[in-house]
Amino acid sequence: MSYSGIPYEALDSAGNAVMRDAKVIGELPHELRLKACEDAAQGIGRALGLRPIRAIPFGAPVYEAFGLTRPEAKAHAQCRLLLTLGHGVRLVYCA
Repeated sequence: MSYSGIPYEALDSAGNAVMRDAKVIGELPHELRLKACEDAAQGIGRALGLRPIRAIPFGAPVYEAFGLTRPEAKAHAQCRLLLTLGHGVRLVYCA
């Protein structure tokens, strides 16, 4: 599924509402978030050479989808991505 072009109402620097495309899973409509978490687990797994054991939890760190512990994730070369909470995962990983 393609997640590009999904509108999201954000705020600009002055606090005014502005429409733009969603950039992270948490900006998607609720009905798309679970599928996006599943897709992101597969995409991140391919990028990092890891095999996901489940979908990325929406409110928990990415490393949980791969059965890693926090110390293992912190020691990984891509620790910043692995420590990201599910709702903050960029949609580029969902492709």
